[in-house]
Amino acid sequence: MSEYNKAGKPYMGEIDLPMNEMNDTSAQLDERKRIDALKKYNILDSLPEADYDAITQLASYICQTPVALISFVDEKRQWFKSHHGFDKIETSREVAFCAYNILDPSTPLVVEDARVDERFANNPLVTGDPHIVFYAGVPLVNTDGYALGSLCVIDQEKRQLTEEQLTALGLMSRQVVSLLELRKANNLLSASQEQSRVEGIEKDKTRAALADSEALFRMLIEEASVATCLFMGRELIIDIANQPMIDIWGKGRAVLGKPLSIALPELEGQPFLAILDEVFTSGVPYEAKSIPADLLVDGVLKTSYFDFTYTPLRNANGEVFAIMDMAVDVTSQVLLRQNLEASQQQLLRMFEQSPVGIAILNTDRHTFRMANPFYGKLVGRTPQELIGRPLLEALPELNGQGFDQLIDQVIESGEPYVANEVAAQLVRNQQLETIYVNFTYQPAREFDNAPITGVMVVAIDVTQQVLSRRNIELSELRYRNLSEELEERVAWRTQELVTANQDLLRSNDNLQQFAYVASHDLQEPLRKIQSFSSLLKNKLGSEMGPEGMDYLSRMSAAGERMSTLIKDLLAYSQISTRQQSYGEVALNTVVAEALNNLEWQIQERQARIMLSDLPVINGDASQLRQLFQNLLSNAVKFTPDGTTPQVVVNCDICDRTELPEEISPNSQSNQFCKISISDKGVGFDTRYLDRIFQVFQRLHGKNEFPGTGVGLAICQRVVENHGGGITASSVHNQGATFTVYLPIETAA
Repeated sequence: MSEYNKAGKPYMGEIDLPMNEMNDTSAQLDERKRIDALKKYNILDSLPEADYDAITQLASYICQTPVALISFVDEKRQWFKSHHGFDKIETSREVAFCAYNILDPSTPLVVEDARVDERFANNPLVTGDPHIVFYAGVPLVNTDGYALGSLCVIDQEKRQLTEEQLTALGLMSRQVVSLLELRKANNLLSASQEQSRVEGIEKDKTRAALADSEALFRMLIEEASVATCLFMGRELIIDIANQPMIDIWGKGRAVLGKPLSIALPELEGQPFLAILDEVFTSGVPYEAKSIPADLLVDGVLKTSYFDFTYTPLRNANGEVFAIMDMAVDVTSQVLLRQNLEASQQQLLRMFEQSPVGIAILNTDRHTFRMANPFYGKLVGRTPQELIGRPLLEALPELNGQGFDQLIDQVIESGEPYVANEVAAQLVRNQQLETIYVNFTYQPAREFDNAPITGVMVVAIDVTQQVLSRRNIELSELRYRNLSEELEERVAWRTQELVTANQDLLRSNDNLQQFAYVASHDLQEPLRKIQSFSSLLKNKLGSEMGPEGMDYLSRMSAAGERMSTLIKDLLAYSQISTRQQSYGEVALNTVVAEALNNLEWQIQERQARIMLSDLPVINGDASQLRQLFQNLLSNAVKFTPDGTTPQVVVNCDICDRTELPEEISPNSQSNQFCKISISDKGVGFDTRYLDRIFQVFQRLHGKNEFPGTGVGLAICQRVVENHGGGITASSVHNQGATFTVYLPIETAA
C-alpha cells in the first residue's frame, strides 16, 4: 500500500517525490510507459458507450453499492469512462483513490472505512462531497501488464464485499480490458492500410478480442446473482438468460432463441413489450420499482411484483442492437406492505366510526395526537381543531377542572383511571354547558413494559341519563310528600320509580362496559397483526437479528393475550345483552356437551369427573352450556400440576325457604335445582369471596394460572338470567365448591 509524501501527494513506488519533480528513475520510466500505453487506446475524453455503462450498472447491482466507476489515470487526473451513480467525469489525480489502485496491478484495493484510514482521512472526497466511506477497486491491467486505471465501487457507508462479489468485480475488470483491446484493435485496423499479412493478424486479434469479450459478457450474465437476460434486436430475441430469470419466467430454457412475445405470450396487454420497444427506439434506459407482472409459471397464471431496469446496448456505430434486463422479485415485500397498509386503514376506519369518543394525548403538554369525530362532538370542536394542540390550549375552559392532573397521575403511575358521571364544563355551540361523562384514561405503550408514550381517552356522554335520574329522584320526593289520601297511589308509583331507577343503574353499568363490548370489532385486525408478525418471523426473521425477533415475539404474545381477553369480553356481553330463548333443557345433555368441549383439557390433565343425574329445567341451552363449561374448566385448571384433578358434580332439589340468605332469586318458583361442583384444587381465600364474581377479578397470578377474570362473571350472569343464584365456598389449598340454584318450574 502507498502513503502520502510530504507534499500531500501519493508516493510513486518507493520514490518520495511529487510527480512533476520525479528524477529519471526506473519508477518514473515505468509510469511514462504506462501513460503511453493508456494513450494508445485513444479512450480518454471519448463519448459514453453503452457497453461500459452496462458493466458499471452490473457492478453496482452485484456489489449493492450506489456508485460504480470505470476510471483511467493519466499524468494529472483520473477520468471516468463510465460513472454510474456519480455526476462528475474526472477528478485531480492527487485526490484519486485509483492512483493507489494502479500501484499494484496484481491486487485489488479495498478500503472499508476511509474516515479512519490515514491515507484518506483528510481527502476532500472523504471530508466533502461525495463523502466516500467505502471503496473497492480492481486494476485494469492490459496484456503488457500496465495498470491503466480501475473498475471500482463506492458507498457512503462502511461495508465489506463477499468473496463472490470481489471475484465478479475481477471478471468485469477483464471485460473492460477486453473492450479496450477491441477498441485498440479497431483503431489500428481503421488507421492502418499496411500489408495484408499485418492486416490479417490484426483482424484475427480483433475477432479473438471480440469473442473473448462476448464470452466474458455472457459469463457475467450467467453468474449474476440477480435475474438478468439479453434481448437482441427489435424482435427482442431472448439471446441470454441466467437461471434466476429462467426461474421467474417458469418455462425452462426452451425460451432461449425465441422472441419475447412468443416465449411469454401472457405479456400481451401488459406494458412491458411497449416499454422495451420504446427503449430500443429512444436508446434511453428505463427503471421501475414494485411493478406487477402476470406470468404463466408452471402452467399457473400468477401476479408477481418486480424492481427492474432495461438498459440499451449500442454497437460501435452508436446504434442500439440489444437490451439488457435486470430484475428483482419483490412480491413478498409488496404484499406484506399492502396487507399492513390495509390493516392500518381498517383500524383507522374503526377509530373514526366508533360510537364513543376516543382521543390520544401525548405525554408532552398533553398534545392531541388523534381524536375521532364523536370525541370532537362531545367537546364541541372538530378533530382538526384539536389535533396538534395541547389539551388546555384546545379546550381552555377545562383549566382548573382537574382533568390535566388526572392525566399526569395516569402517566406517573402507569395505571388506568376510570370515572363515571363526572361533571365537565365545556363550550359547545358557543356557550358554556355542563355535561356528565363516563370516561377512562388508559396509559398508551408501544408494547408490553415499554415506556408510556401517551394517554388514550374513552368518553361517553351520559348527561341525559343523569338528568333523567335526577328528575326521577325529584319525582320520588314530590310523591312522598303527597297526602295520606294518595298513599296507595304513591306507594305504587314509588315502586315503579324504584324499578325504573334499577333499570337505569343497569343501563349505566352496561354503558360502563360498552368500551369493552365494542372491542369485539378489534378481532379481525388482531388476527392480521398476529398473522403478519408470524409472516415477518418466517420470511424475514434471519435478517432482523435477535432484537427484531424479540420485538416480534412480544408483539405476537401481546396479540394472543388481547385476543383471548376480547373473546371473553364478547362472551360476557352476549350473555348480558342478547334476547333469551327459553325451552326445556336436559341438564345431563348440556353437561355432556360441555365436557366434550373440554375433552382436550381433561385428557391432558387426566382429570376424573364424577356426575350425578341432573333434571330437565326451563332455560337457554347455550347459556347453561357456557355456565357448566366455565365451572368445570376452572375446577380442572385450578388443580396444581402433578396432581390429578378430581371433580364431583352433585344435584339435589330444595325449596325456596332452604335457599341461602345471600341468594335472592328473581324467579317466583318454589323449588330449585341445587347443583354443586366441587374440586380438590388450590381453592381461594374466603376474604375475597365478594370479588370472585366481578369482571377482571383474579385471585391468582396470570403466570401461575392463565385466564382473564371474566369466566365467573359470565356464570353469575347466566344464573341471574335464569332467575337463580350462585354461591362459592373454599378451604385454601384444599379445594372449592361452587353451588348453582336454578328454578325448576319457571324462569325469569
